Amino acid sequence: MWAARLVGFAALASLGALQWQRMVEGLSSGRALLWVAAAVGAGAGVLWCERLSARWYTVGLPAVTLAGVLAAVVVSGIELELLKPRNWDVLVDGVASGVQSLGTVRMPYGGADPWPRAALEIGGALLLVLSAQLACWPRSDEARGYPFLSLIGLLVLVVSPVVSLGGTRPLLLGAAIAALTVCFLWLERLPLRPGIGVAALLGVALAGALPLAAVADRGEPWFDYKAFAEALGPDDPVRFSWAQSYGPIDWPRDGNEVMRVKSDEPHYWKVVNLSRFDGTGWNAAPPSSDADLESELREDWRNQPGWLDEVEVSVRRMRSLDVPAPGAIIDIQDATRPLRPAGAPGRWVAGSELRRGDSYTAEAYVPKPEAAELRQADHTGFDNARLDDLTITVPFLPDRRPTSRSLGGIGPRPVDEAEIHFRGFGDTRAPYVTYPQIRRTRFGVTDRTLRDSAYARTWAVAEQLRESAETPFEYILNVNGYLQQGFGYSERPTPPPAGRAPLDAFLNDTKEGYCQHFAGAMALLLRMGGIPARVATGFSPGGFSDRRDAWIIRDTDAHAWVEAWFDEIGWVTFDPTPSSTPARSQIAALEAPAAPIPAVGEEGAGAAGGPGGTAQQRSGIRPDLLLDPQRNNPPAGSSADDGGIAWWTWAVIAALVLLMAWWAVARWRRRRLRAPLTPLDRAVAELEAALRRAGRPLPPGTTLRQLEQRLGAPAEATAYLRALSASRYGPAPEPPTPAQRKALRRALAQGLGPIGRLRAFWALPPRPR
Repeated sequence: MWAARLVGFAALASLGALQWQRMVEGLSSGRALLWVAAAVGAGAGVLWCERLSARWYTVGLPAVTLAGVLAAVVVSGIELELLKPRNWDVLVDGVASGVQSLGTVRMPYGGADPWPRAALEIGGALLLVLSAQLACWPRSDEARGYPFLSLIGLLVLVVSPVVSLGGTRPLLLGAAIAALTVCFLWLERLPLRPGIGVAALLGVALAGALPLAAVADRGEPWFDYKAFAEALGPDDPVRFSWAQSYGPIDWPRDGNEVMRVKSDEPHYWKVVNLSRFDGTGWNAAPPSSDADLESELREDWRNQPGWLDEVEVSVRRMRSLDVPAPGAIIDIQDATRPLRPAGAPGRWVAGSELRRGDSYTAEAYVPKPEAAELRQADHTGFDNARLDDLTITVPFLPDRRPTSRSLGGIGPRPVDEAEIHFRGFGDTRAPYVTYPQIRRTRFGVTDRTLRDSAYARTWAVAEQLRESAETPFEYILNVNGYLQQGFGYSERPTPPPAGRAPLDAFLNDTKEGYCQHFAGAMALLLRMGGIPARVATGFSPGGFSDRRDAWIIRDTDAHAWVEAWFDEIGWVTFDPTPSSTPARSQIAALEAPAAPIPAVGEEGAGAAGGPGGTAQQRSGIRPDLLLDPQRNNPPAGSSADDGGIAWWTWAVIAALVLLMAWWAVARWRRRRLRAPLTPLDRAVAELEAALRRAGRPLPPGTTLRQLEQRLGAPAEATAYLRALSASRYGPAPEPPTPAQRKALRRALAQGLGPIGRLRAFWALPPRPR
């Protein structure tokens, strides 16, 4: 009997596993069938517990159940290291994020983020094991298993991939589902020599093939796992605007994880380049159809393999059309949705918004020169591709606006703004000014134009800092040093005085602001000094999680910094924003690399650099980058990876242990107090249950004779009741015959209509349960 149930289960489970396997790109059929083997073993383990004594049964059944769940996780292919108690929070967090991602990723899944794949594999294996345990679970001494509940899990495995990926042979699939379902539910009820029973079984299977095929091909899921997965995620994904406003910060600052990056090195995760200064702030250049990636790279960039990095990016609680990645993107692989070059060199965009669960692998060119290498550069900006990165637009002061006629044009109308085209550092040619409003260009008027503009004071600062700099790197150091003296960080800076440009007021009046102010002001001063520069926006490195082996980027890491161009190196990152800010900047010092910092240990380490640090070192990285702080400024010394098990993990473990102990004790007490039932007792108990299910419950104390009179049953049914009476009082008890059971079933259905027949069949089936 139970061998037949396991055989029927294994057949249907194999179909479900092979269908579910289609949801994961590259998953072998052998792995899927291994899930089935683990499930059959789990079901057999539950049946084996019935042979144990009452004392060992209460311990053996929970142990076998948990062992089955553990086996499902192991055969799913998860890293065994994650099964250690200290890594349970990582496993739960990862699988939860993977499940939440299933509502948005494309199937079959083949992205760079491992957790949606792990969620699919663990989900398939667990669903099989739990279905097997349900099919064999003890209900009473005579009844075993919940086959219909088990069937629901198996059908989810079979049909969900059909809805996600489609099926080319719905009739064949429907026939297979119907045949295997019937075998699973009724194979054990066939006699050893089935004869007509097998034919009937096949007939029922074929009768169910067409409707099941239609349902499987209707394009709607029986269990909509995508809607379920999306419902687990937050309703308010984080979106960022990278425009520079210089007002109070209004982007999210809740500490939500927005991105996770696997990378050997910390980087700034750039989203947008702001390369145009319009007189007020920095903006992105419009997309161009002839954007040339080579313009972002040094000529021999292929000879610098150490500056080519490959990173795996997994999107969490964020939506964005722009693709975050370090440096200049060369290529993207394994993307879960279509990505393409953005029309700006080195940047990519998505055809539709990146969202939770999306992932990709990006190859990027990220220059990482030493300070000595930067010092050796004695000029920059000679590359014609960098001419636009030496240009700024400045508005004239209202009372100093020149007229069109004074600039060589026609008419008395005033000119509102001018474009200043600086020369590269070390270039002896004179800069020039263009006036787009009147389409005129003039040489030798740069100084006068700037002194008549809203940036006259900023120009004076640039000239002062330029006087003592003999190389581009010295000038960058001078600008950075200037921004570190007397300037303060504020997320709600004082508004600029009336009539003052925001960055000019920041440099000369208020001297307080956040990353947009510091980065925008530095880029402006660098261009004035002849160094091609731009503002880059995105995220600072975030915090490194050793156990997750990834950089955790939160909304508090949204940031702006500066990139300066060196002809022989490329774009080099500089960050003038004070280091003690929510966005943890990567560069601790421009003068020389930082001393090696011990990594904060996962095993109860203290603060970075303090007692408790481990021997692991990451050279040149600020200590706070080795932490993944929790939301909203955690207490000193705390981190997301404190090396122990999270409190909720202990709570779940304690609840499960208490629940299993309560169930085991209750089960043991029932079995101990209940005497073994004789065949007669079981037959009487079955009769009482049948009367109750048919809507004819017996009053207390009713005898079999009284029941016979109450039913007014035909002779065969009367014979059934007399057989029970003879079994109780006669010397040679004989059980009721199938004909007598059938007659009693007809008596139970009297007066109940067509539905009553089904109810009577359910109350008293052809064979005892």
